[in-house]
Amino acid sequence: MNISVDKLPKSEVKVTVELSLEETTKFLEKAAAEVSKMVKVPGFRPGTVPLEVLKQHVKEGAIEGHMLDLAIPETYTKAVKDNNLEVVSRPKVKVTSDVPLKYEATVAIYPEVKVSGYDKIKVKIEEEKVNDKDVEAVLEDLQKRHAKYTIVDREAKKGDRVEIDFEGFDDGGAPLENTQSKHHPVIIGDGNMVPGFEDNLEGMKKGENKEFEVKFPKDYFHKPFQNKKVKFKVFIHEVEEIKLPELSPEFIKQIAGEEKSVEEVKKDIFANLEREREHALKTRKEDEYLNQLADLTKVDIPQSLLDEELDGMMEEFQASLEQRGLTLAQYLEQAKKTAEEVRDMRKSEAEKRLKLRFGLQQVFTQEKIDATEEDLNKEVETIMNLYPEAERSKVETEYKEGSYLRRRLENKVKMEKLFARYLFK
Repeated sequence: MNISVDKLPKSEVKVTVELSLEETTKFLEKAAAEVSKMVKVPGFRPGTVPLEVLKQHVKEGAIEGHMLDLAIPETYTKAVKDNNLEVVSRPKVKVTSDVPLKYEATVAIYPEVKVSGYDKIKVKIEEEKVNDKDVEAVLEDLQKRHAKYTIVDREAKKGDRVEIDFEGFDDGGAPLENTQSKHHPVIIGDGNMVPGFEDNLEGMKKGENKEFEVKFPKDYFHKPFQNKKVKFKVFIHEVEEIKLPELSPEFIKQIAGEEKSVEEVKKDIFANLEREREHALKTRKEDEYLNQLADLTKVDIPQSLLDEELDGMMEEFQASLEQRGLTLAQYLEQAKKTAEEVRDMRKSEAEKRLKLRFGLQQVFTQEKIDATEEDLNKEVETIMNLYPEAERSKVETEYKEGSYLRRRLENKVKMEKLFARYLFK
């Protein structure tokens, strides 16, 4: 077997593998033996049909195709190993000759990575202190969850819950996608609708129609609606007055699960909010550190690796659409974009993900940061304890050595050690 490796731009190589006729024949015979086990040929036992006879009883190219399935993975693996290639993507294979077999495999190899200044990264995020208003807001939200609603025959006002039909139209009067709903509940003043929408519901009574215009925010999450003026037609079905429960001992026991005073409940809420904000602050600091680390990473990302990352991101996007009951085709029609345009929109994010991945690996190597078996076993044990005893052996299997979840855990442990060394020192 002859192997040659040619360097290509952007940390890629072309591996050319050429087998002799004798080597190719051995793979053909092996392929024929496997195919013949699934084919009945009169006069021959399964697995013993000669190659030339078998060709007359199977689809043209079936044996050669199976030969490629056997030969290419085996010979490619050997070529990579013999040439000490640290590949980081799936190979793109082009067969130039079947018999004797010759093919070219283009693959990305680990690029040169430079990261400097990661030990000097400064993360400044102000801590948001918990105050009495925050506690009161949580307590009020708990009251709202147990509120009673009474239908009233009067104009709607702030704090009321109304049930409405609404539909949005563009400047030309054409209906806009995803701006319609029937019997939609809205609590006026809660701010769950587009800014300005709820204000227009004040003063309306049951059975009334109303038209008004709302301008969507410039930073609205759905880009086609950013800064867009939309005319809404609204019909009101019902106006309900909300009565919150009093902070009685019975209500406190209901939300706390035990008898407590109002002050004790407030202290519990305060402590929970502090823990939540402490966790949120820690996460924001870690994210900011990683953002800066990605910016400090210099690497020439292989195109094939970028393509793989974009493929994965598009799969994630399609899955998120399906959760919302949309297909990619429906989304593209609504957004007036092509699949290629949507893919290109994610290119910078894909590049950043890859830069961070390479940057972290380089820092782990430079800093000699590793995840020991003891580290990983402790993490797995912690995770297992979150599950019922009957499910723990299954969890342990999912995190076995070499598994995807164990590799993710390994990366998590390494990052925590990096953060402890430079971010939370």
